[in-house]
Amino acid sequence: MTLSYLTDDCFYYILQYLQNDDSTLFNCLLVNRFWCKSTIPFLYANPFANPFVKISKKNHLIISTIIFCFNKEEILQLKEQLEVNQINNINIDEEHKPLFEYPKYLENYNEFEIDFTILRYCSGLSISYNKLYDEIIPIFQQSILRQSRNIKKLEITLDLFYKKSFKNFNVQNSNLNLIKLNSLSIRLNGTANNEIGQEFLSNIADVGLNLRLLIINLNQRSRRLLVNPTTFNNLIDTTTWKKFYKIIQGQNKLKIFKIWNCFLLNNILSSLEFQKHSLVHIEFHNTNFVNGNLKSLNNLNNLECLIFEYCGSLLLNQCEILNFASFKLKELSLRRNKWDDDITLSIIKYLGEPLQRISVENITIPLIEPISLYCPNLILLKIGIFSRVDFSELSFYRKLAKNVPINISKISFSVNTRISNNFPKFKEFLENCHNNFEMISLNHNIDLKFLKIVLGYIERSNNNLKTLGMINLDSKLSDKELKLLNQIKDKGIKIVKFYSIHYTKVA
Repeated sequence: MTLSYLTDDCFYYILQYLQNDDSTLFNCLLVNRFWCKSTIPFLYANPFANPFVKISKKNHLIISTIIFCFNKEEILQLKEQLEVNQINNINIDEEHKPLFEYPKYLENYNEFEIDFTILRYCSGLSISYNKLYDEIIPIFQQSILRQSRNIKKLEITLDLFYKKSFKNFNVQNSNLNLIKLNSLSIRLNGTANNEIGQEFLSNIADVGLNLRLLIINLNQRSRRLLVNPTTFNNLIDTTTWKKFYKIIQGQNKLKIFKIWNCFLLNNILSSLEFQKHSLVHIEFHNTNFVNGNLKSLNNLNNLECLIFEYCGSLLLNQCEILNFASFKLKELSLRRNKWDDDITLSIIKYLGEPLQRISVENITIPLIEPISLYCPNLILLKIGIFSRVDFSELSFYRKLAKNVPINISKISFSVNTRISNNFPKFKEFLENCHNNFEMISLNHNIDLKFLKIVLGYIERSNNNLKTLGMINLDSKLSDKELKLLNQIKDKGIKIVKFYSIHYTKVA
């Protein structure tokens, strides 16, 4: 027997398929009441996404709708600020009652995207950015947070709770519900010694126990740390540190952890041991290891990806403990760290045996040679060369090509364009490397000379190459360049953007 109507499940899956198509979802609102009621949760799950590309009319509609959902206190706060700043072209209809509690459907709370959407809405107002950020935007932020019950992804700055409009915000008495939270990015630009901020952290520690991704950024203005790296972290009170530790330790199955600008690392590392059965991905950015005991990392049984970027103060004897690691690392990235090659070599030596992907910047011949010894299972090698002095000679690229292990079938090779023309370097590399590469990605433009070199490599390698990455794929080509490019494609080579495969992608 055939049904004369679609079931609720069918409507749900149709709307789920359209969840990123705002225009179509807006049209669905107009079909009938049932379609309207079913569409609203999808339309307002992430209404602030891509604020840079949304037309101003949609930004205006979203913010106007949010204002309709203000309570009396928030309306009063907004009116006061508009009067103080002599703004009289925003009409606030206190009698208008919205059909839905729109903010309760919000699943993705991104403070920056919300800020920018409000800025676009206020772009025609005669008010400074500082006043907007300090006096008006926080009213919207606290109203949205107060009503949010379904947040799954949260990106927020703790400094937000210092704003005047948050002085009466009560985390416990609001409708804020973080039980469904699975992704948290939390930034701290100053001290967190604030009652509301502490209450907010406590709420996450108590109920946000199902995070899959946790990002902690202890300072966005990291230049201050260059003078005295411990100064900022010392401003963070003990209570706040304990809240961070509790959040990390209390998660049921945390998979990805990233930390930025941390200089008091030991307790963070020991807290990660509570997630030893679930963590698969860890990133350290601009982190100081002067007091970091890497022994805690050894117990992370399922760790697959480890990234060090702009890190420093790691000593050789600290690395030796990695020889006893229980995990089998698949991916390692060492980028622009402030330590010597012997530290990098030591990490590769102790963690290299199971590695399949490795990314290293400013690589040297003494560093590339041992990779074949320590990383027998390596498939993908990402190389970045940015020094102006050490790697200028073409002989380096010839030696590099001859020392890349034959088991490596994919290579991503980036050279600083400011050093000099990259063509001689890539030419030297391609003419001397082994013939087993299935993927080569180079930050080089499409031009006639380079395409001839690439075609020569393809023919020499018996068409082993399957993917070629280059930059400026949208540039206009001459007839000769287009002919050579088509010859390469005819050999079954897929041409992709260089940057789409150069950087680590988190699953």
